[in-house]
Amino acid sequence: MALTRDKGGEQPGTMQTDDPFLLIAYDGSPDADLALHWAIRTAELSRVFLEVVVVADPPEKVAPKLREQARRWAQATTASARSTLADTEVVSDVVLEYGETLPVLLEAAAGASLVVVGSRGHGLWDAPWVGSVSHHLVGRAECPVAVVRRAHHARASRIVVGVDGSPASVRALGFAAERASLTGEEVLAVHAYQHLSFAAGGRTGVQAIDLDTEVEDAAERLAAELVAGISIDFPDVKLRSVAVPGRAGRALTRLADDASLVVVGSRGRTPVQELVLGSVSSEVLHKAECPVVVVL
Repeated sequence: MALTRDKGGEQPGTMQTDDPFLLIAYDGSPDADLALHWAIRTAELSRVFLEVVVVADPPEKVAPKLREQARRWAQATTASARSTLADTEVVSDVVLEYGETLPVLLEAAAGASLVVVGSRGHGLWDAPWVGSVSHHLVGRAECPVAVVRRAHHARASRIVVGVDGSPASVRALGFAAERASLTGEEVLAVHAYQHLSFAAGGRTGVQAIDLDTEVEDAAERLAAELVAGISIDFPDVKLRSVAVPGRAGRALTRLADDASLVVVGSRGRTPVQELVLGSVSSEVLHKAECPVVVVL
């Protein structure tokens, strides 16, 4: 029997709100089905409660002649999620909520360890739903957000994580290592850097080459040190690091072709880097051909 999260006192068959749980936004679309199966596997691996939220327009905001159609959509979508969960052993619940999608999901996600959405979805009116919401969830949810799409290679078994030494990227590396400890996959920590000769407007000559070598060496050391630090907590996880020249978003998107998951932090270390890494997470979210997790 599925348990429900109860905001009242402790009762039989309920889970308290301070228990870890995973939340997925579900709208019945093919991408939402893909995300639901990803969330089910994640809940199985981490042994946490899974809450599925279906968000529908309040009846009073639907034209009278369309209310019956809206009611049937909400019931069918909820029933579809419950049918999928019935074939699993995951402790779960499916909740039908009425209201504006983003505020409802943000409220439901309070206390969640992870929020999962499909990369694109469709609501009752066959208009983009999750695709327009996921970006805002990433920016406002108080926990990591997973945006799920089909991996380029179905049998990929490598988690790619972008690192730059910022607190957010260190947490992203920790998230990747923890998941890998459950899945048995390897983790590749990627630090992208810019050549000084390029960044300075095309300087050439021996000095530029020497500076570029120093930058490359520093980037490789940083990535290796981050991996060495996290490996203490995850001795059984295969962790590798690599430093690559170029833009981080492009590098991670390219590596995503052979990955089961890409993990990125949401922000960098300084106000300028916050904008850069913010653009990195946005680029990866839109272009990576595999699930993406953005960690605060």
